[in-house]
Parts: sequence; structure tokens; C-alpha cells
Amino acid sequence: MAKRQRLAIELPEVGSAALPAVCYLPGVLSSGDGGFGGSSSSSVSEGIQYLAHAKVRSGVSVQLVQASLGDVEYVGRSDGDENMGVQPCCYALGVYRPGESKLQLVSVAGERIFRLDSRLTGLVYAPTGAGADEDATAREMRKLANKRLVDEFGSTRRRRQLTAREAGVVAADRISGGDAVQEMLGGVAAKGQDAGLTKEEMQRRAFAQRTVPPHNPFATTAATAYPLELLLGPSDSGGGEHSGAPASSLIAELNVAQIHRLAEDDEELSKARDKGAVHAYVLTRLGPLRPLKLSEDPATVARAKARARYLALLAALLKVQARPVLAVKEEELEGLARELRLREGLAGLVLERFYVRTSDPLRGVRYERPDAQKQLLLSYILAVAVMAEEGFMDKEQFEELRSSLKMDASKLANAMQQIGCHTKSAKCKVDRDGHIIDVPSFVASLLRQQDPTKPKTLADCFPTIKLAKAKAGGR
Repeated sequence: MAKRQRLAIELPEVGSAALPAVCYLPGVLSSGDGGFGGSSSSSVSEGIQYLAHAKVRSGVSVQLVQASLGDVEYVGRSDGDENMGVQPCCYALGVYRPGESKLQLVSVAGERIFRLDSRLTGLVYAPTGAGADEDATAREMRKLANKRLVDEFGSTRRRRQLTAREAGVVAADRISGGDAVQEMLGGVAAKGQDAGLTKEEMQRRAFAQRTVPPHNPFATTAATAYPLELLLGPSDSGGGEHSGAPASSLIAELNVAQIHRLAEDDEELSKARDKGAVHAYVLTRLGPLRPLKLSEDPATVARAKARARYLALLAALLKVQARPVLAVKEEELEGLARELRLREGLAGLVLERFYVRTSDPLRGVRYERPDAQKQLLLSYILAVAVMAEEGFMDKEQFEELRSSLKMDASKLANAMQQIGCHTKSAKCKVDRDGHIIDVPSFVASLLRQQDPTKPKTLADCFPTIKLAKAKAGGR
């Protein structure tokens, strides 16, 4: 019978920073067969390099361990989810020294054993709770990824909940037209009053919040309200990544020759309609252009050239509206220009003005269009469409535009008022399934002066900004 050996047990005093972290691996990837465990697990685990970090939170030592094995990393912490409950025991690490017949016991960091979870390098995981806070960009990307997931796989109830939650958040890029614009502008004006600004300063600041295309505020005729030099000129915020081309070169990049060719040749017009190469609404506006081109009056011919340019720009904008998301490939600008069927200079301005560049770990780099850019693009389309009609749109033309944009008549009229148009309600007869019915429509006009002796400017035609009433003093 073996003689029992006496052991001396020591409990040395060790600072919390020097306490050992004890963790375990649920499974180790084998480089041989790509699986877990097996005889190769021990040999693989011997090559793992460990890094330990410690910090004190609320008087408790928290240990973070990271183990690296090629493309696989293992990360864990002592206050992870598995250790959130009450633990009935504590752990210690013992070291036996046979020569001295001593057993040294040291408390385990955090008094708990924790698991290391596997991570693949290069992939973005949810925060592990290591104390690092997400920045604004990371939070927005996470919200966007969650919204895409709900939109594609969520139930109708879940999508409605997410939409209602977003509707309750007041964000600058979600304020578009109509009542939301008036409410926002009134708020800007009220803040200006509290700050002691003059009425002109308040209106100037509030107007800056509107999504109105570049224009000439002193224009008294429709022909000078939204000139191409301003519409295609540099933005007030400065050049973007792809901007920088002068307006004259961008005007030259418009496919005006195609508009002239389609207006002159009925066969080419029929082919374009069948292939869908040009938006259907633009094709309907080529009929009034033809007699202007055939005129012998130089002024009328100049009008025809101006309308053709605006129609070419309108065709480009409608192409852009149909592509709210663009995936970036190897040849970024050149590839996106081919996808939009635009020249590179014009495509660069479109990307800078109507898209926001985003980067997603799963989808890659893309150009997307948030609500603010949607409203700005709509304002561009309406301004160019009115300019192509020389400042007047009858009820039939309004209905054609409404049908092409798939908008409600009243909402379209309100959007046209935001760019300075005057609208008047009317009834329009349309053919629906072989039946002639009356539908609500509007007549829209831009700077049609009622009193030539007192002409209005474009700035006078914008909807008025309602300033908050002064608070009465006393009780």
C-alpha cells in the first residue's frame, strides 16, 4: 500500500491584473480536413497564439482573450452571456511542484471559466461587448442591413412596425415635400426668431432647407428660370468625387442629336418606342417639337433647339430615376456610365447629386438614393419637364406626366408648387379599359405674368414660409 504524501498548500497573494484567465475552445478547426476535433485538434491547438487583456469594470476584473489560428480567430470574455447567471462555485488554478511537495492555488480571473467563440477574419460580427462603441457610420450600416433583411424576409406586420418606427424619427434626409417641408421650414423660422434674426435672414435660412434645383431667383420669364448652365453647374456644397466638369461640357454631353433624329423620323421613333431606349413620356413630347424645327423663323428654330436640350436632359433624368441602386464594379465611373447610358462627365454629376456612396460587407460598394436625393431628383425632373414645355403644361400633359411618374395628382401639383409653378385643378378625360372617364388633373404654369407692369420673379412664386407667431408677453 502506497504511503500517503503530505502536501503543503499555498495561497499566494496576487494582484487582479496578474490572475490567470482560464478559457476553453468548443472546437478547433483542423487544417488537414477542415473539420473539428479528431487527433489533429491537439496539434493544431498547440500552434494557437493567445493575447489576453484585462480591465476593471465596477470593481470587477474583466478578462478578454483573443486566440489566432491563421484565418480563424477565437474571442471570449469572462463576463460573457454564458456567465451572466449566478454561479454557485468559484474556480482556481493549481500548480503542483513534486520536488517541494507544494500545491499552489491561484484564483481564476473573474472566478469563472469562459468560452472562446470562433470568428473568421475579414467578416464583421456584432459587437462582442469589449467596451468599444460603434461610430455613427457603423450604426447606420447596421440599421440599413437590418432594414434590408426585414424588407426581404420579414412578415407584413414586422415591415409595418419597422416603417412606423422610422416614421417616428425626424431626420433631415427624410423630410421631403408637402406638409413635412412646411413644418420643417416653420421650425427653422421659429428658431431664427428666438435667435433675434431679421425676417429676411430667417427666410433665407429656411429656404436653404428646400430641395429646389439651382435656379435664377430674379427670373421673370420661364425661359430664364431654370437655365441648363445652372442645372448642370457645380453644386453649392462643392465638388464631389466625380464632379468637376464645367456646365458647358455637360450640356454638350446631352444626347440632343437623338432627340432631333426621333422628332424627324417616324420609323426611328417607332423603333425607340418598341425597344424602350427613350422614356415613353419624352417620346410623347416629340410631336410638338417637329413643327418648331421645320419653321423658317430663326427665333422659333432657337426655341426648338432649347426644347430639344431640355428633353435630352429629361430623358437622362428619367433613366436615373429608374435606377435607385447602382452596384460598383471594377471600372467604377466608366462602368456606371455604361449602365446609365450616359457619358462619363454627366454620369459623374448624376452620381454626386442624386446618389450616396455606401459600403456593405455583403453587397459591396453601391450607390443608393436616400429620401432627400429622391425629392431633389423629382424636383429636377419637374423643373426640366416644365422648361421643355416653355413654362406651361395643360391638363392632358399634366396627366401624361403624372402617369409616367406614377404619382397622385394632388401630390404632383404640390411638388410643382415647390419649384415655383402655379397650379389650377381641372378634369381630364382619359381612356381606361375602353371607357372614357374624368380624372382629377391640374394645369401648371411657370411665371405667366398676370400684370406685365408688376412682373413677379421666381422667388416670389415659391410657397411662402410661415413664420411662428410672436408669443404674447405675460400671463
